[in-house]
Amino acid sequence: FDITSYVKTIVALVFGSGVLFQLPVVIFFLTRIGLVTPKFLRTFRKHAIIVILVLAAVITPPDPLSQTIIAIPLYLLYEISILISGMEVRRKQRVEAQEHLEQ
Repeated sequence: FDITSYVKTIVALVFGSGVLFQLPVVIFFLTRIGLVTPKFLRTFRKHAIIVILVLAAVITPPDPLSQTIIAIPLYLLYEISILISGMEVRRKQRVEAQEHLEQ
C-alpha cells in the first residue's frame, strides 16, 4: 500500500457517498416537477435495492463491509425519499384543492 492509492480510494469513497447521499433532495425535485410519485417509488423498491447495492459496490473497495456501510444508509435514504415524496404530493393536492375552492 502506498499513500497515493489510499488517498485515491478515500477521495472516491467520500465523493461517491456525497453524491449518492443527495438522493432525498433529488427525489423531492423530481416529485415537484411530476416525474416521480410515491407509488412509483414503492413499486420499484426491489429494483432500487439492486441499484443501491451495485452503486455501493462501485464506489467502495471490494470488501463486503464497506459495501454494507454504504448500502444500508442509502436504502434508508431511499425510504426517507418515499416519505418526502408523499409529503410533497399531499402538499400539491392541498394547494390544488384550495385553488379549486377559491374559484
